[in-house]
Amino acid sequence: MYQLLFGKKYLPHRVAVGFIAGILIGLLCHDFSIWVKPAGTLFMNLIKMLIVPVIFFSLTSGIAAIGDVNKLKRIGTKVVLVYVVMTIVACLIGLVVVNIIHPGASFDKSTLSAFDPSKLKTVSFGAFLFNLVPTNIVSAMAKQDILQMIFFTVLFAVALVYLGEKGRLVVQVCESCAEVIYKMLDIVMLYSPIGVFALMANTTAVYGKQLFGALAKFVLTDYIGCLSIWIILSGITYLYTRIDYARMCRAMVPIWINTIATNSSAGTIPITLNVVTEKLKVPMSIAGFSIPLGATINLTGAALYKTCLAFFVSEIYGLQMTPSQIVMVIAISTIMSIAAPGIPGGGIITGAIFLNLMGLPMDMMGPIAGMYRLIDMSHTTINVSGDVLGTLLVAKNEKIWNKDMFTKEPQP
Repeated sequence: MYQLLFGKKYLPHRVAVGFIAGILIGLLCHDFSIWVKPAGTLFMNLIKMLIVPVIFFSLTSGIAAIGDVNKLKRIGTKVVLVYVVMTIVACLIGLVVVNIIHPGASFDKSTLSAFDPSKLKTVSFGAFLFNLVPTNIVSAMAKQDILQMIFFTVLFAVALVYLGEKGRLVVQVCESCAEVIYKMLDIVMLYSPIGVFALMANTTAVYGKQLFGALAKFVLTDYIGCLSIWIILSGITYLYTRIDYARMCRAMVPIWINTIATNSSAGTIPITLNVVTEKLKVPMSIAGFSIPLGATINLTGAALYKTCLAFFVSEIYGLQMTPSQIVMVIAISTIMSIAAPGIPGGGIITGAIFLNLMGLPMDMMGPIAGMYRLIDMSHTTINVSGDVLGTLLVAKNEKIWNKDMFTKEPQP
């Protein structure tokens, strides 16, 4: 009984129960679901508490484990290339799905509420690149600026690789600290069933009914697009790696539950690393680099969302896109999805910036903002899932991982 209620072995089962119970309570007990929100906020704060040390220590120990600068260059190039290709594929899938479903057809424009253009900020790829370099790493860590943290950590880890034996003591300290942080994560995750329950109850109570409103077709399009991305990318991963597909999906359930409940790619990094290394058996030398990086630049869900948004708005206002405009949609969606972490305000603001760059009306951002959390559930889930699939592809290509390393049934 103790193992069932508190043991690590049955933790995924308890989280799943909390997830389902949260949805049911959210539908049936509105006031209680609002009241219980602080329990979910506490869980989010516990996860966020671990983001900075997980990224620093796991990324440092992972890169240091590669041990060769030339090998690091090769792996880094492959990881970035895979993530960029995934993002472009997501844009193309969005293009297909939105033109099949036509979510903007017969949309009642009287439901629109204006979006405040004063919230807009200009965005450029050059500014994004300059924003990579922190002027104060302590400040970047305090603000949890993930891109700046990764830049500093990669530079720090590469320096350790160059130092060789002279830097070995620092590497060992980072590896030990990483183990401590992972154990802290195990402790925090004991609370996850309650946290997930509270988050899902509150989300369902506040946003659930909006699924039946005027934007239902757009939400459906977005969800179908994300599902299509998973089917295609996971299918490619299966064909290339020949991994046991069903076991891989079961291993990723804790990731999916957390992304749906928290809507945070960065907040899921500790759980994703645990699943990839402990259950999927990918060496930390790859996972420690690709997973934190993927949480910041591999935003396939965000790329799909922007592509669907452009065609959705165009259809509402009876606008027809030219082939050159379609190419521009894909290009800007890809760049903005990579640059998104450097822009305050999340998907609502970046969506408005994207429409502005495309010269499209921004009125839709009002109603979308009111239910963005619902849409972002699918985005975050497919973003993080893409990180896992990309890691498997690179690890297989580097010949440091294969399906035979995943023959044993993963333990919950």
